[in-house]
Amino acid sequence: MKNRNCAFTLIELLIVIIIISIIAGLVFPVLSMVKEKSKQAVCMSNMGQMFKCFAQYAVENDGYLPLENNSTKSDCGGEVWFKAVDRYIITDALPEERTEISTKERLISVKQDPIIKTVDQDKKDNTRTIKMNTQLAQGSACSRMIDSIRFPSKTVLLFDGRINNTTVAGKFDGSYGSVAQRHSRGANILFMDGHVGRVQNGDSDGTANEGWPNGHADQGIIWDPD
Repeated sequence: MKNRNCAFTLIELLIVIIIISIIAGLVFPVLSMVKEKSKQAVCMSNMGQMFKCFAQYAVENDGYLPLENNSTKSDCGGEVWFKAVDRYIITDALPEERTEISTKERLISVKQDPIIKTVDQDKKDNTRTIKMNTQLAQGSACSRMIDSIRFPSKTVLLFDGRINNTTVAGKFDGSYGSVAQRHSRGANILFMDGHVGRVQNGDSDGTANEGWPNGHADQGIIWDPD
């Protein structure tokens, strides 16, 4: 009795390849979506943690928020927010984790959006993926009191900021023109009451056509609290 040939025929092999291709075509977009949602969730969590840092800073500084930037108001005391939050973030680290390397990595992982991992190494130190609303303190005012906002649930504190323009990327602060909708074509916004929301204005993907054309985003968002 002859052994039966168990090899695939060409047609059977093609059918298997087609089936695998169809399955891959269905699975890969889902995995990509899950990955993007994960990045969005990490960013939102980071912003929530930074609000706690802002609140702690305000408690220790007569109710005032840290400075939006460190250059335009040279006569102002206080610290720029990007540096001011450091000590509060470090306080949350376990003692055995407080080595020089792990502390630096922890600060970056909390203060920056996950997109910082895609930035060239030589540009990371001068790239701020999250920015503070520059309209909180206006005129001669150096900073804003955290409890002086009339509509905290609508007023922007921190937001996803542009990084593809070198000048904008290095700034600690910005306004609606500096928004980047990099999370599924939406931007994460930390509001003055501490909640974080994803807001979409138009169909920008946060890369080529960055920034919002207006300050309201059809959501009643407030940039200038005055």
